[in-house]
Amino acid sequence: MSKIIDVAGSTFVLMLFTALVPTLSLAQTGTTPATNAATPAAADSARSPVTLPVTEITGSYKSAPKSELSNDPAANPASVAVIEYSEQERRNTRDYGDLLKPITGVSASSFDQGGVGYGFTLRGFSERSNGGNVAYFVDGVPINAPGHQSSNGYGDLNPLIPELLGRLVLTRGPFDVRAGAFALGASAQYFSDDRPSSGATINGGTFGFWRGLGVYTFGSGPMLGYGSALGSSTQGYRENSRFNQLNTFDKLLFPMPGGTGSVRAQAYSNDFGSPGYIPRAAVENGTLSSRAAINSSDGGKTALQNIAFNYKQSGDQPLTANAYVVHSDHDRYATRNGTLPIDPLTAGQFLTHDERVFFGGAVDKYFRWDLARGMGADLLVGAGLRTDIVTSTRYTSIARRPTGQTDNIEYKEVNPFGYVQGNFKPLSWIKLLGGLRYDYMSFDIKDRSNPVKPVDVSPKLGVVQPKAGISVSPITGLDVFANYGRGYRPPSPIGDQLPRDPNLDAAKLATKELGVQFNSKDGVWHFLADIYRTTFTNELLGQPAPLPPISLGPSTRNGFDLEGRVRALDDGRRKLWIFASYSKVNGKLINQASGTVIPDIAEFLAKYGFDLMLPVGGKDSPHSVTLTVAQFWEGPRSLNAVGTLRTKTYSRIDANVSYTNQNWKGFSAFVGVNAYPDRRLEETAFLFTNTVAVSPKAPLTVQAGVFIPF
Repeated sequence: MSKIIDVAGSTFVLMLFTALVPTLSLAQTGTTPATNAATPAAADSARSPVTLPVTEITGSYKSAPKSELSNDPAANPASVAVIEYSEQERRNTRDYGDLLKPITGVSASSFDQGGVGYGFTLRGFSERSNGGNVAYFVDGVPINAPGHQSSNGYGDLNPLIPELLGRLVLTRGPFDVRAGAFALGASAQYFSDDRPSSGATINGGTFGFWRGLGVYTFGSGPMLGYGSALGSSTQGYRENSRFNQLNTFDKLLFPMPGGTGSVRAQAYSNDFGSPGYIPRAAVENGTLSSRAAINSSDGGKTALQNIAFNYKQSGDQPLTANAYVVHSDHDRYATRNGTLPIDPLTAGQFLTHDERVFFGGAVDKYFRWDLARGMGADLLVGAGLRTDIVTSTRYTSIARRPTGQTDNIEYKEVNPFGYVQGNFKPLSWIKLLGGLRYDYMSFDIKDRSNPVKPVDVSPKLGVVQPKAGISVSPITGLDVFANYGRGYRPPSPIGDQLPRDPNLDAAKLATKELGVQFNSKDGVWHFLADIYRTTFTNELLGQPAPLPPISLGPSTRNGFDLEGRVRALDDGRRKLWIFASYSKVNGKLINQASGTVIPDIAEFLAKYGFDLMLPVGGKDSPHSVTLTVAQFWEGPRSLNAVGTLRTKTYSRIDANVSYTNQNWKGFSAFVGVNAYPDRRLEETAFLFTNTVAVSPKAPLTVQAGVFIPF
């Protein structure tokens, strides 16, 4: 009954925001033309004609000058990647991980376990957290799930439909004041497209892969929207690797007093198998097939429904607001009693179940002042609230039949927050930043895992996160920046954390960064370099569910990123961009007698490749071809704290080619290839006790498809 009441309450919150925002906006009319505000408090759906100036690096990769006064996080004195995806890029993908491949210092791993949130390697944080070291937002809706059975901060982006994404803003480190919990390695803000092309995308490929997406866009001017329906299926490279999904994402934009509003709704479901992780040595010596699965009944399913409202006031000093309601239900069956295949009718499997409703919203207001003698200042002020109501249970099971309950926890978390950030320009080429965010968390935890000794605790804690920075732009296109920021990971309300120790504090992080960015005025050259040092109070070694994480204590990370892009050819419609990047990090545990190496951190990440755009049949031809080829290298990782068990350096090659005919309303055909030219066992490798267990990759994956407009 309590959940029904809370869902009704969340609906009331949504209605309240819808009613209040027009009233608030009436007091803020009469401002000048708008800039693009990319914040979790507002979707990017109400884009205005005038935006923050950006420098085009390739067809999709953009960077904003850091000397500007703007509420766009790309203008912060930090290492920020802004990608505006072309329709060709979005179509020629198999999953959302493909959209992150161009970004310096980022590695995305699907783990090959079906509908499980991807892992991301970034700034020396391990993929083992299933996305829990990056704060995600989609149209202002937070994605990370605190206290999830898979990981604290679990970030499942499988419901994203790549064709419907318009923009990604990724801020490396804890430097975006709008992002709170889990912004350790980075914060990532995804924004859905406002007007995708109507049509059907049909593609298929190796290992029984097929996918169909239909999008219909309607309306014009300030009143427009679209509906979509997606279905896909694959059998996967390994045994028991099937993944089936159904998805619909629908959006409506409409005028509101003083600005633009939007409502979007989504319903998503999947069903999947999980092959598990098998011994690397057994695969290497040929005693076990690389396609073998641990338990043919492992896998799970996910159901998700959400609705979100966004408002953005017109003008260059907008008020923005959002509200959302999300329900998710996730089941996962996994065998963790070894790394060799077993009979599915024997014991060893666990069922983890997470069902949650969370709702909330945020409002922020941006102010800007042009002062005397060319000086300027701005101020961003925001506040919001998020509430999670969660049931978290775990069972022993055999062939997906529960045989006994081991965990039974219900909890409620209420997280009000507020933030303020200001910039001051004493000179036209210097900008100073100062900011502060405060998160307060109140928990009500009922742990009935042990009926004899039930736990009922109500811990509370608050976390202050200061931000500071400076950017100096001595010449046009050149930005030198330095900053300091703090982030945190809250304690988990399940497992051995808050239920056992209600006074447990958040794990806190501090990062210092120094960088330089150059974008030539003509858009030909781009260069970025940064160095950083991060201290963290409690390093956790994540383990595959249902195994709990292992606390490793405090740690430090020292690293740097380098990236460069050049437009080597620009002859009308013929364009060629060449790019390369290199990231390196050294992570150490502090005062640990059992070892000093932070496990699961790649020593380096390197990428290089090119993007080529060519007309076919002459410069005025409606036919065009785009080709992207890139090779990615990941260095070795220590799998334990003493460095005695390690992965090896491996590489992956990605190649995508697309054909478009503008005379056929943008008809497109495409082919994508993914290949591992050397080692296939190293990308997904974990330590199970003293055994290195892996999920081998397919040596070659191919997909092809067409987009038929209507």
